[in-house]
Amino acid sequence: MDSIIKKWIKFIPSNNTIEFSNYIRKDKFKLISNILLDTDVNDKGIKKRNTLIKFVPVIDNTEYIKKTEWIYIFTINDIIVKIGGTRTGIKGRISSYLCGHHIEERGKSGDCSKTNGFIYNTFYYYLTKKYEINMYGYELPKTEINIKIFDKDINIIAQTYHAYESTFIEDYKNNYGEYPYLCDKCDPNYK
Repeated sequence: MDSIIKKWIKFIPSNNTIEFSNYIRKDKFKLISNILLDTDVNDKGIKKRNTLIKFVPVIDNTEYIKKTEWIYIFTINDIIVKIGGTRTGIKGRISSYLCGHHIEERGKSGDCSKTNGFIYNTFYYYLTKKYEINMYGYELPKTEINIKIFDKDINIIAQTYHAYESTFIEDYKNNYGEYPYLCDKCDPNYK
């Protein structure tokens, strides 16, 4: 493959992959978004956005924009390629992934995380090859704890997605022998 974005594409191996339909924890997740090539144009035939991929939510908008914790799974042709987590809700995490468009090879600022660059450009590559890409999600239960500050009891909402994310990733490895191919990071405190 000869492409200016080649270094940003992670090629998914055909062996040692697990289909979401066979994943032992699939019952915790539901389809939340389809990922498609962004070919939308306005009424004058001009492309609406500069992005090359888009996330099309299949969940209710209130659920989509809700700022809450989630664990999510990306699949390419039903193969699990990433397990991730977010504390800012699905819309916030999707917006972050779309920043992967801003790599210098596209003449952009290069102002995106490596994770977002790899995910975005890998998805773009596979979508151009007619693969189906989906996002599944598990909205995490809200966990509140009480702490004392200056003799005052204060209820706070605990951030738990790191523990869930790492636990799901390690559970995946324990059951299937390796991590999903696009999982590069997890919190070592929860391994």
